[in-house]
Amino acid sequence: MVLVVAVLIGLLAGWGFYSSEGAAKAREREARLAAAQGDGPPELAPTLEVEIEVARAVPSADVVELAGRLEPVRSTWVSAEIAGRIVAVPALEHAPIEEGEVLVELDSSLPRAELIRAEASHRLAKAELERQQRLGKRSVASEAELDAAIAEERRSYAALLEARTRLGHTRITAPFDGLVNALDLDPGTYVQPGTRIAEVLDRSVLEVTVLVGDRQVGSLVAGASARIRVDVLGGAPFAGRIARVAGAPVDGGSRYPVVVDLTPPDDADPARWPLPGMVAQVQFEIGRAPAIRLPARAVLDEFELQYVFVLDAEDRVRRLRVSTRPVPFRPDRVEITSGVEDGARVVVTAVDQLRGGMRVLVR
Repeated sequence: MVLVVAVLIGLLAGWGFYSSEGAAKAREREARLAAAQGDGPPELAPTLEVEIEVARAVPSADVVELAGRLEPVRSTWVSAEIAGRIVAVPALEHAPIEEGEVLVELDSSLPRAELIRAEASHRLAKAELERQQRLGKRSVASEAELDAAIAEERRSYAALLEARTRLGHTRITAPFDGLVNALDLDPGTYVQPGTRIAEVLDRSVLEVTVLVGDRQVGSLVAGASARIRVDVLGGAPFAGRIARVAGAPVDGGSRYPVVVDLTPPDDADPARWPLPGMVAQVQFEIGRAPAIRLPARAVLDEFELQYVFVLDAEDRVRRLRVSTRPVPFRPDRVEITSGVEDGARVVVTAVDQLRGGMRVLVR
């Protein structure tokens, strides 16, 4: 009787443990895990939920934005070429100026006197040369006298040209149309050769230089379009053009300068047009031939090899080895060069939890 009672108590205890809530949940988890791994009944639902992206080989265009400062396409300091005293300053600082307009005028008294002397000497030398040529035709003058007259005429002509040039240097003019950015001289100031007179900026074309990396520079070519946005002017984009792409990095680093030109259209509003010195955001649109691009998180790296997981018609996982390369300016995406077919459903989340043959829930 004691033995029978002990057996009945053991059976009741085993039944109670088997039918408890904890045991039921444990059996359910084991069944779901077996089903997800393909070893259990097919009617049990998988428990791992994933997101997918359909691989499509389409032409992709990436827009990237880099900051730079607008500068005039040309800027130069105009300097004095002769010594002299300033007698007039017709130009105004921070005012527009046209090519050939006078910036500063120097005293021309001495250069003008030198020109008069040079002109007189040249007329005399020219007359003497003509006289020697007439005498030479009559065999009266010697060849030595004729050669000396020729040399004197050439010397006096050179002195005349020099005097004219010095007189012209008394009027210091603008080399091109632009803006007088700096001019801080007054009448009476004595200047020496090389003294800076004024800084002139050519604003007909503005340019901005941005630095790109070695993986990005190959996607940019001269002549391609770009958009320039200036926040202080409201952020509306202006049409620009890539003027130059550097063939070597600056200062021995890994950044390559790219110069973008900004030319005003004929109907541009001067009040709304960018000015030199403004900070600009340069937008490049980079396109490629049709290619499959996926989120970088979809790629699993194992022992220097790369894999992605694709789903079949029954939402079972299959692992594929792939080759990739980075997408310029987009570190969050990669380009699949081989291993994935167009139209494949690629898992992009929880890739480190996937195993071949698992069934998953597609969200």
